[in-house]
Parts: sequence; structure tokens; C-alpha cells
Amino acid sequence: MKTIIIWSVFVLSVISSCQQADIEYYPIEKHHLGETYTSYTINNVMQSDSAGVVVFNFYPEEVTSLSYINYDEATCVFTFHRGETADYLISWDYETDGNYVEVQYGQNAMWYTVNEQKHTDEYLLRANDGMSVRMCMRSGGSMYIENGETFYQANVTVIKFSIEEAAEE
Repeated sequence: MKTIIIWSVFVLSVISSCQQADIEYYPIEKHHLGETYTSYTINNVMQSDSAGVVVFNFYPEEVTSLSYINYDEATCVFTFHRGETADYLISWDYETDGNYVEVQYGQNAMWYTVNEQKHTDEYLLRANDGMSVRMCMRSGGSMYIENGETFYQANVTVIKFSIEEAAEE
């Protein structure tokens, strides 16, 4: 009996991992600042560390006017390509009803959260070429089915998300 249970757990874990590999990722629908993200699908979830995240998709010109910051439409990430290390002011303002929202910078394939669940704040980032910035929410929550597709509820309105050169003191 113990062998059957262990074998069943093994088979379920293999099936589950195969199913996760079969899920094609695509970014969540792009929103303007001030519009509310109300739902997402399993295809919008990107695995990050041990948690799944839904990276918000912005119109890049609403976030920054800096020409040396590139926006990757596939991953929804802003990347610095200035050619030198510089200081940037990352600022945000969002409203949520229950979603866990993170403002993050990435370096060397690691993501670091800077907002500590502060809905409105700013962060001074010293960035090298190749460093990235994104805003995301943790996946999870209530789900519903619409037209045969499973959706997860969200309630996040990003009022401000900005990347600017920091003023020299």
C-alpha cells in the first residue's frame, strides 16, 4: 500500500510538471496607467523563484521617456542600456483590493522587491547596463470560467509607474 501511494505521488508530480511545461506564456493585456487589471489567465503567469507572478504590461512611453531604456514586449520588462552606471528614480502609485503587488529590479537573473507593499513611494536605483525594472503581482486568488476559458480575478490599478534619471545633488 505504501509503495502504491509513493508511486501515485510520483506519477502525479511528473504529470503536473509536464502540464506546466505545456502552458505557453504570453504577457497580460497591455493597460494604460489608470486602467484596472481585472483578470488574467494561467498563460499570463511567469514562474519567478518559487512563486508565480503576473508582470504588468505597460505602454512604455507612459513609464519613461529615456531613449536608452528598452521595453521588452514579451516579458514586460524595462532594461537599462546607457553605457554607464547611473542613478534612477523609480516611483509608483497603485491601488489594489487584495492583490500582492511588487515593484522589482533585476540583476544577474535575480529579482529584488523594493516597494515593501507601500502603495505609493519611490526608490533610488543605481543601475548598470542590463539591469531591469518591472512591476508585477503574485498569482492566485478567485477563479471563474468565461466562454470555456479559466480566468483569475485581479483588482490592481496602477496610477503611476515611472523611471527617470535621478536629480544630482
